[in-house]
Amino acid sequence: MALLLAIDSSAAASVAVLRDGEELARWATDDTHAHAEVLAPAVQAVLGEAGVIGTALDALAVGVGPGPFTGLRAGLATAAALGLAWDVPVHGVRSLDALAHEAGVDAFRHGIEEFVVATDARRREVYWAHYAQVGGQPTLLHGPFVSPADEVTPLPVYGAGAGLYPEALRAVPDWETATPSAVGVGQVAELALRRGRGLVPAEPLYLRESDAKVPGPRKRAGA
Repeated sequence: MALLLAIDSSAAASVAVLRDGEELARWATDDTHAHAEVLAPAVQAVLGEAGVIGTALDALAVGVGPGPFTGLRAGLATAAALGLAWDVPVHGVRSLDALAHEAGVDAFRHGIEEFVVATDARRREVYWAHYAQVGGQPTLLHGPFVSPADEVTPLPVYGAGAGLYPEALRAVPDWETATPSAVGVGQVAELALRRGRGLVPAEPLYLRESDAKVPGPRKRAGA
């Protein structure tokens, strides 16, 4: 049996413990500005709720984005530190793949063979990727990308990006606020590990430069 701790901080922060892909405990917040402060206590809380100790885990799974620099780094740093402390392997999962995995059940139910997942990238842009149902599982065809909403492939869209730009994106009903979750990250990782498929490195997936810039050298007075 596979026992995983999953973390995602590509949008809102979330943490989950799963056994064989089934959720044992989860935690999530809508706050997108305090990831570094909340993740460690959240991990402790979900492990306690699930009755699990860190060294008993088979693996950690962490969402690698795309997402904002600061929030994404918080989740990846937390996963790396815990993996080192517990001597547990850490696997990366594209955060949009995690949302696509959760959306795939709805897409299959409604006969949607191809769809887009889109989340908020700020700067009036979205992070997005194009998926197709293959063998009952969402499979990445193109992306991920970052662009204005009107440049997204015209398909049904799952995710908060569609809720933000309804004039440009065709949102799937009831999915207009969806963001990647730790449960989805854990389920994608568990499925890949069980089927012997590779996962991405646990490194941040950045699609553009940071808003923060390193200041240049100051000019001396009179120079």
